[in-house]
Amino acid sequence: MPNPRGPSHEPVLGSRSSMMVKTIITGLLALIVMIGVTILIIWLTIKPRTPAYFINNGSIHDYNLSKDYHLNASYNFVLKTFNPSKRMSVYYDKMELTLLFKNETIGSGVMPSWHQHKRNRTTSELDLESHNVKLSEAMSRDIEMVKSTNQVVVDLKMKGRIRSKLGIWKSRYYHMTVSCVNVVAEISKSLNGSRGNGNGVFCEACW
Repeated sequence: MPNPRGPSHEPVLGSRSSMMVKTIITGLLALIVMIGVTILIIWLTIKPRTPAYFINNGSIHDYNLSKDYHLNASYNFVLKTFNPSKRMSVYYDKMELTLLFKNETIGSGVMPSWHQHKRNRTTSELDLESHNVKLSEAMSRDIEMVKSTNQVVVDLKMKGRIRSKLGIWKSRYYHMTVSCVNVVAEISKSLNGSRGNGNGVFCEACW
């Protein structure tokens, strides 16, 4: 009669391997969380603050609206920019300028690339043009009507790319849009008229 066998024992190699895998995964997750928290703290410490923009009332020169509703004119504005950051300077790529009257584009221009230092106030001159811009008959009547007051209320939009710099580190470029609404442009009869008075509007920036 065969001898009875004692209780069998399952190998523990599989359970040890499973515990090791769980430990590694837990450690990796903890490391990822720590890295994420560190990055968040650094970002909250050095994150760029949105610059403030103010545009002075502008002036219109060489205004001419033909009988077939083609507009030619030049426009001058003064843009004031303030970078509130104490740590970061700001790099601006060239910006496309668009001038609108009652939501219809009447002029355009370009603002060259520039660099603004931290806690800096910068004043820039903006020059735009209407070059043989075709207007609708209704729009032509409207712009001629307000022209009789020697003032035209327009909107100015600026689109471009912006990035921040802290020491040797530079952020990636962000697309930015600046909207200046209800800006008064005075029609000037002189060739070298002023660029408007000190009045103006604050602009809204999205980036």
